[in-house]
Amino acid sequence: MVKKLLLVAVVLGLLIPAMACSSGAPSSETVKIGCLLDTTGDLGPMGGRILNGARLAVDEINAAGGVLGKQVELVEEDGKTDPGAGFDRVKKMVEIDGVQVITGPMITGASLLAIPYVKGRQVPLISPSATGIQLSNEDGTEWFFRTCLRDDAQGMVLADLIAEKGYTKLATIVLDNTYGKGLEQAIVDELEVKGWSGEQVASIHYAEGTKDYRSELQKIKDAGADVVVCVSYCDDGIIIFKQALDLGLDEVAWMGCDGNYGSGLFKDAKSAEFMEKAFVAGTRTVGTGPQNDHFVAAYTEKYGEAPEVYCDTMYDAVWAAAKAIQAAGTYDGDAIRVALTGIQFDGATGPITFNDIGDRSSGAFEIWEVVLDPSTETGYKNAPVKVITWST
Repeated sequence: MVKKLLLVAVVLGLLIPAMACSSGAPSSETVKIGCLLDTTGDLGPMGGRILNGARLAVDEINAAGGVLGKQVELVEEDGKTDPGAGFDRVKKMVEIDGVQVITGPMITGASLLAIPYVKGRQVPLISPSATGIQLSNEDGTEWFFRTCLRDDAQGMVLADLIAEKGYTKLATIVLDNTYGKGLEQAIVDELEVKGWSGEQVASIHYAEGTKDYRSELQKIKDAGADVVVCVSYCDDGIIIFKQALDLGLDEVAWMGCDGNYGSGLFKDAKSAEFMEKAFVAGTRTVGTGPQNDHFVAAYTEKYGEAPEVYCDTMYDAVWAAAKAIQAAGTYDGDAIRVALTGIQFDGATGPITFNDIGDRSSGAFEIWEVVLDPSTETGYKNAPVKVITWST
């Protein structure tokens, strides 16, 4: 109990000054922060946990006095792991709810659709997980911020692992969308820069929602790959891994990414078995330091399980929105955007600052592997191997 009270005291002591009252407070009874996550669809298992990170941040902000002297209201919407549905929810929050800053979207496709719209409406977005490289080059990207790191950074880490482990025959099986193809291209480009002596023997782009990947997996097997990089979501990843196990592809080394990290992939016994046997490494954005320790402890206590991928970046995105509103001194999208460009604080994922195009200036990747753990519900868990720091 003493430890818990001390932890709360430290957090409140750090945060109350930033949340103090301001003469620019909005006239409404609450300050709204939009929250667009995919809590249904292929990313539903991940999105639900990420939403808990947002709710935890709001609880702490309100306990510390709120923003502009008012309590924060989280306006929650579901993007359904569908770009069109996500964009529709962005418009709903702006045009009906009057939201002036949105944490999200969760995926690159929805972000691509939303950026031109929010530029016109002057409402900034802060995504915890839309990693697509092209988002930095869109007209209106000055309205798009993210607390995650980009796919080119993750691609460099995966390329380094491929080269370090001496693999020479690479196969890729990735989602046929901006996320999957973007991360694949980042890996291939970095391997070329490194002067890698191997070759890409297979490149599979698959449609989300397909229920049978045997023909695609057989192509990988026939190509004689010695390493496979998979860029998937949860539900499609489970099918791929089950069918890969049936085809004997667990004898080939596999590497994963942020999209196939998490306990959702272990809900099916065969998927879990395959990942434990075949996966040599995966990558994800990760936090370090005292604020991360606080976040993990608070999240685990509140929700009865440890946070998973992007729970921490979502927590930081909500805090960034709140701090920017406070710094702006008014609940106005343009003023909030300007405040975000100069924001700096220690978040659950380390120092939070944005460069001139809204990308995160620095961060860290965790290399993970899958191990047996009888203490977990599924009998498996993602285990950290090492952390790699990254800066632009």
